[in-house]
Amino acid sequence: MSLFEGIGAGLNFDARKTGVDPIGSPAGRGLFGFTFRKPIAGVAVNEESALTYSAVWGCVRLVSEHIAMMPHRVHEQKGEKREVASGHAVDHLLYRQANPETNAFDFKQSLIAAALLGGNGLAEIDRVRSGEPGALWQIEWDRVNPTRDSAGRLVYEISNGGAANTYLRPQDVLHLKGFSVDGVVGLSPIMFAKQCISLGLAMEQFAAAFFGNGAIPGGVIEWKDEAQQPEEWGPDAARNQKKTWAKSHRGAANHGGIEIMEPGQTFKAIGIPPEASQFLESRKFGVTEICRWYGVPPHKLADLERSTNSNIEAQNIEYVTDCLMRWAVRLEMEVNAKLLRGNFYNKINFNSLLRGDMKTRQEYYKTMLDRGVYSINDVLSLEDRNKVEGGDLRMVPLNMVSLEQAVKNGNTIQQKTGTGND
Repeated sequence: MSLFEGIGAGLNFDARKTGVDPIGSPAGRGLFGFTFRKPIAGVAVNEESALTYSAVWGCVRLVSEHIAMMPHRVHEQKGEKREVASGHAVDHLLYRQANPETNAFDFKQSLIAAALLGGNGLAEIDRVRSGEPGALWQIEWDRVNPTRDSAGRLVYEISNGGAANTYLRPQDVLHLKGFSVDGVVGLSPIMFAKQCISLGLAMEQFAAAFFGNGAIPGGVIEWKDEAQQPEEWGPDAARNQKKTWAKSHRGAANHGGIEIMEPGQTFKAIGIPPEASQFLESRKFGVTEICRWYGVPPHKLADLERSTNSNIEAQNIEYVTDCLMRWAVRLEMEVNAKLLRGNFYNKINFNSLLRGDMKTRQEYYKTMLDRGVYSINDVLSLEDRNKVEGGDLRMVPLNMVSLEQAVKNGNTIQQKTGTGND
């Protein structure tokens, strides 16, 4: 076994001869024997071409931007208390600036987008002399070949164009993986959904050609009776009439105009055949299919067919719990494992998703205040407002007591009044 032998080296074969291709081109991606036939719809699919499909673009943009926009802070556990460690180096990387060229939002958005497209988002952890993380630099997955060294330990082999390859240990790589069956490499949703995406792109191309090319005319001009056709009527006369008609009626400004035809002529409109327009329904189904691959509710992509005023809130909650939460936990776990030690941990605050709904936010704060979970200063902090003096006191309603206290109070009243059951 060579020093850096690819863990997927046994899957190297000529895809052009077999009609199939492995999950990815680097050796580390051709795992588990998964192979995929070329798209039957005939449109080639890769990560870049998949983004030209609006449903894929929408899902990737929504999930990556929603995770990136939420406050992501490092906290320190001090006994029973938890405090934001605003002075921690990792907090600066996650909340403000990931590296000198990229702010925290753009870094996390691109890292998650890479994982949503290719199954893997990677960043090199650039450490300072003290060993603390000083910057996070994203690495394109197509430059990466996960390998094993002679001792069987995982190593990331990074290609650098014409320069020598770089080898990084897992502790120096922030690796955000999508769904995985080995825990080392994430599976690419684009490759698994290749047939679905290819079909969607093919339908879009057909729609563009159908409406832009105008292969089916909007109508024809014909003679009522062949005997009425003038003897001088010929190809030149027909072409001239066609040009005149187009000049008078083509374009939105000329829609609905009046035309005077030759005596004996009649206009016959031609509609779109039902079988030719059926693809519109198929395109809508294609959007639902992509949403199913990414776990995004269709209403997030403006498909409101199954959304009502009564269920839209439940669908938004499902989007957070069934989609966003998975990626947030993946990112938090990876940061905890690679960047933090001791009593420090990181957390993505989902409360920011309520900012756009004032009524829901007010009801949430009122409930938390009434139950003594939040103080007034806690609410002010969540709203980015200054704290007030005495605002750290937590309050509960006076008319709410425990059952034990209620029984005790009842016995006291009976003793004072001399009333009872006997």
